[in-house]
Amino acid sequence: MKTELLGQEKNIVRIKLDIEAAEFTKALNKTLNELSQQVNVPGFRKGKTPRNILEMRFGKQAIYNEALEKIVPEQIRQIVEDYDLDVMDTPTLDVKEQIQEGQPVTCELVFEVRPEVELPDIDNLEIEKVVTDVNDEAVDQLEKRIKISMSTVKPVEGRAIQDGDLVDVELTVKVLNPDGSEAEKQPRNEVTKEKINLSDTTIRKEVRDALIGKNKGEEVYTSFDVEEKHQDRELAGKKVSYKMKVEEVSEYVLPEVNEQFYKDVFGENTEIKDYEIFRARLKDDIINEVTATNQNDLEERAVDLVAKNAKLEVPDNFVHRQMRSIRKNDEDWAKDNGITLTQAYALDTEEGRNGYENLLHERAENAVRNVLVMDELAKKFDIHLEQADLEAEFERRAEQFNVTKGMIAKMFYENEDRLDSLRGQLRWNKIVKVLLEHMKIKEVKELSEDAHDHDHEHEHEHDGGQGE
Repeated sequence: MKTELLGQEKNIVRIKLDIEAAEFTKALNKTLNELSQQVNVPGFRKGKTPRNILEMRFGKQAIYNEALEKIVPEQIRQIVEDYDLDVMDTPTLDVKEQIQEGQPVTCELVFEVRPEVELPDIDNLEIEKVVTDVNDEAVDQLEKRIKISMSTVKPVEGRAIQDGDLVDVELTVKVLNPDGSEAEKQPRNEVTKEKINLSDTTIRKEVRDALIGKNKGEEVYTSFDVEEKHQDRELAGKKVSYKMKVEEVSEYVLPEVNEQFYKDVFGENTEIKDYEIFRARLKDDIINEVTATNQNDLEERAVDLVAKNAKLEVPDNFVHRQMRSIRKNDEDWAKDNGITLTQAYALDTEEGRNGYENLLHERAENAVRNVLVMDELAKKFDIHLEQADLEAEFERRAEQFNVTKGMIAKMFYENEDRLDSLRGQLRWNKIVKVLLEHMKIKEVKELSEDAHDHDHEHEHEHDGGQGE
């Protein structure tokens, strides 16, 4: 084997490979013998099929290619070692000249290698961590949601809509021009039937204020500006109007709080038997949920902060590949929500298409940057996923779902993609843990504006993956 470095441009390395004639002939003969053993040709015993018959059936070039496949993998391993390449994927192979038996075979291998990453001084990076603080109001809201989820609904007559009611409306949405007039192009023309739950704290104030005090049969109008980052790209950043015809007004009949109520909420074997313990349990549940949410947010912001301060050139080919992956995830997300990608991101206009492509590129570049930086952190701190890590995760899931560890392990080992995904997530978690051990963490009650910018960067990420 003879090799020659032809050149390197960014993360693409091109290497010329000359395979000696005798080595190729040996691989070719082995390939022909294997094919002869595999095929059934009338008039010939297995292993005795003449070469010209094999070439007629498979094609001479295909046989040459299969012979090359027997040689090249070992050559690639040697090249990676000799040139100390940190490869990201299997290289592409290009045979530069027509193969002539008895002559050396000249190939060109194109490797994608990991770009150089210069990490920041992690020990001097500071990140904010929100301290969990749960007040009585949060407990009140959770208690209210639980009661409503277990309530019955009773139509009301003879009174106006009150806060907390459930209102059935016939809804028409219109996009408005800046002056308040109706825009010429409307993304939706259908009238929909909607149930508006005025006990839900996420209902827009404009909608709530417009409905309260109105009666069944009335038509109600309101308008408001939709956020630029709203997930419905047809309406994001636009001024819209709601026309709501009130068809039914109902009130929630809340359940009585007693021992049966506690059993219905927590199960027949619950030890909760009085109101104060019930409230304490709700507070603990909120604390656990908020703590987990804050921790996940902290971890995401930590990765972003390191990646933002690292120095590297993100390869375009990595970004384009990641863009295709994210687009597929967006399509799946839109389908799961009963819409098309065009509807979700307003791709029927040039402005919408350009905006989506820019967003797609930004998301892909950030994802690739994060992965490359995390890989560099793993190298720096010598972080590896061990079998013990996998076994511990099987144990944790078995306890969580009240099944045997063997059942969990079997589920993963029978699905290679699922197992690879789990390994990747566990490795990522180990890197994040070490990262947070080195960063300066500032506890705060509320994130600063700079930290809030992180939330906007991730609003459009439906799958939560870690890049490539």
